[in-house]
Amino acid sequence: MKIKSFAEAKKFLYQQIPRGEKGKFPGQLGLERSRLFLKLLDNPQEKIKVIHIAGTSGKGSTAYLTSKTLTNLGFKTGLTVSPHLLDIRERIQINNQLISRQKFVYNLNRLLPIIEKMKNLPYGSPTYFEILIGLAFYIFYQEKVDYAIVETGLGGLLDGSNVINNPQKIVVLTKIGLDHTHVLGKTLSQIACQKAGIIKPKNMVIAISQNPVIDKVFKNAARQNKAALTFIKKNHHFKNIKISTQETVFDFFLSSSHINKIELGLLGPHQAENCSLALAAIILLSKRDHFKFDIKNIRQTLQNSHFPGRLEILKFANRTIVIDGAHNPQKIASLTKSLKLLFPQKKFDFLIAFKKKKKFHQAFIKIIPLANKIYLTSFFKSNQGLASLAEDPLQMANTLKKLNFNKFQISLQPEKIIKKKSSKILVITGSLYLIAELYPLLKKIKRE
Repeated sequence: MKIKSFAEAKKFLYQQIPRGEKGKFPGQLGLERSRLFLKLLDNPQEKIKVIHIAGTSGKGSTAYLTSKTLTNLGFKTGLTVSPHLLDIRERIQINNQLISRQKFVYNLNRLLPIIEKMKNLPYGSPTYFEILIGLAFYIFYQEKVDYAIVETGLGGLLDGSNVINNPQKIVVLTKIGLDHTHVLGKTLSQIACQKAGIIKPKNMVIAISQNPVIDKVFKNAARQNKAALTFIKKNHHFKNIKISTQETVFDFFLSSSHINKIELGLLGPHQAENCSLALAAIILLSKRDHFKFDIKNIRQTLQNSHFPGRLEILKFANRTIVIDGAHNPQKIASLTKSLKLLFPQKKFDFLIAFKKKKKFHQAFIKIIPLANKIYLTSFFKSNQGLASLAEDPLQMANTLKKLNFNKFQISLQPEKIIKKKSSKILVITGSLYLIAELYPLLKKIKRE
């Protein structure tokens, strides 16, 4: 078998998406399968320096900022994020650029004999996510990257990316919240244990200080692995946060590094937190690997940062639209807090779809006080790692009724809502899968 085109490559990968509840998160079986897959590829992940990022909220932005900053400091970086927004190659970037379609196909073909071989082995063929993470490590090694920044998929301990045992790995742990509770656990402590599962012996660990229960889990995991842990704390390491529709401004302090009035292109107080984690990782890395932490360069990098689908404000002739892939109550809370700061005293129209099993009741409690009207919609994406199905809009409508909010409308044609002329700001949120479906339309309208 040989894949001849990028379209064929995507088709092949989509065929590897697990079907049914048991296949979606294979747990220990999936982790063992990933380990075997990487072993058959001669463990490329152990031959490169990795920054491994886990958490409930903020890991994508933290990964992006870490990669962007290291790239602009002159290093060759690899970046893999999950899920992707517009192009599957977002999962395999070199210096924050998508690899070419030709390179994607060429390297996937090189992995095919191993994938075929695994069909006859006890664990079976690797899944969509396992193949993509293996492909990312393989390409990063082939490209001789200086640093690979790796965002976990789901969880940490049993995630398909948790195959790096190199003691030089750096671990970054972002904000923890209740999400994917059916597989990661129903308490913050249980979820934190899963996320902290990426800590390996002698790793350097940077974590955001948060709930004392979570901090304790992180401390225990670091101590058990003899890993050096640094907590980053709000109002100590980062403070004086101010946001506008153009930027987030804050002060950052760590050790002897002080950067006042950082102008960050990503919007929201939560992005000051994510950026501080990225900066802390790079400062500690610069000390370990003996390179200059160039503040002037870093300032410019952060000012020019842009991560699509994360609290992004688009202005059209007919209205202003805010898009944010907030998909759990914690992220919705960050979004609504930012909206209040950016647009005080305003009410918004919301266009929303959630993935099944999300706690949309809690999300609506945060959204309703800011809502002029809520449009409930749907999506189906078969070309992402979990073959995601959207929540039934009727179920969401029943929840809104129970919350005594009746200014809603079910709309299975979201493009009509987007094109509707209104003085109200439209906020599109609830899932990155929804953003991924609508983003091409939004960019097309903006060009017209």
